[in-house]
Amino acid sequence: MLLEWLEPYYRQFVSSVRAGRMPSSVIIAGHEGLGGKLLALEMAKYVLCHHPSEHGPCNSCPSCSNFARLTNMDCKVAYTSSTDEESSGYDFTHDLSGLIVRPEIKQARTMRIDTMRKITGFLNESAVGGSHYKVVIIAGAELMSEGAANAILKTFEEPSKNSLIIMLTKSLEVLLPTILSRASKMVIKDVPVEQAFAYLMNPSNQVPPIIRRVDGDEAEYNAQLQAAKEQCAGLNTPITQQRAAIALALSANAPLSAMKMLLSGDDLKATEVVNALVQSVTRGDAYEVEVMSALKALSNQQQVSLLRTLILEVLKYKAYVPVEQLPLVNYCGATVLERLQLDRLFEAMELLKHIEDRPPLIPARAPKALIRSWLKGFKSDANML
Repeated sequence: MLLEWLEPYYRQFVSSVRAGRMPSSVIIAGHEGLGGKLLALEMAKYVLCHHPSEHGPCNSCPSCSNFARLTNMDCKVAYTSSTDEESSGYDFTHDLSGLIVRPEIKQARTMRIDTMRKITGFLNESAVGGSHYKVVIIAGAELMSEGAANAILKTFEEPSKNSLIIMLTKSLEVLLPTILSRASKMVIKDVPVEQAFAYLMNPSNQVPPIIRRVDGDEAEYNAQLQAAKEQCAGLNTPITQQRAAIALALSANAPLSAMKMLLSGDDLKATEVVNALVQSVTRGDAYEVEVMSALKALSNQQQVSLLRTLILEVLKYKAYVPVEQLPLVNYCGATVLERLQLDRLFEAMELLKHIEDRPPLIPARAPKALIRSWLKGFKSDANML
């Protein structure tokens, strides 16, 4: 079932198709945690359905049955890939499961020029599933190099008959103007607070993402799900409105990313960081042992995101935004940070730019040293508290 906040975009697309105005290419832009991949999957399913109606796909034809198995011979996904994944053919595949959940790997993934070149050949082939259409979904288009974008440009300029390309990106600004000008665009807006909380507080959604295929072994799936639940540290603590609010604040208000944070327990780790920072500032400690120890539990990207969000909330609190709208300040007792000087807060925000991941420019040990330096500067006027 499509997520509630994605329904308007889906209905708009269905209306266009039924009116005979289906575009040859669509760009879906928005935070990854808003569900653009799921929207793309449903759009592809509708286009390839043998008996679509104004209400959606029939869910019974051979094409829909294949989508239920997360595969379809007339639909392929161009994924960002590591060297190993590209060599094994997983960069361009009929396997749709990566749009729901994709295993994390240590190797870097990029959108490759060779992957883009495969798209044209696939779209020029005849459809085999009975719908007469072919669909390609490009996941992670923001990671395309200029060379990769140019490799697909001609296909955008001269689209194959009865074909649809759905391109997923975090932002429209990162794509070439020549591609933007030739595609319809859907920008997924922020999810209303009520819908976001309803999603996060629904127990049926508070489960780890495990691929479930209709023709798979049910016992095996249940065993995998149980094992995954036991590994979810975040489920050892009840998911409350307070936890949900903090997770949303740290996930750009994107519900799927917030749920991932809740399941991993990273929201709890972030709370520990803020509590330690507040105590350290309040006491005027010369060292930041507790803070650094708490920060080590988060990735470098999460550290920067947390500190940036905290500074923004403190600035808003100083500007008299109600504390109820500021989860970190409200639930972590961080109102005391309101007494820090404005210039100190703005300086701290600026310094965070130097701590963000920018490999290979920053050595592996640099972030820790920079974080320690940032904390020292952040607390330099702590004696005023």
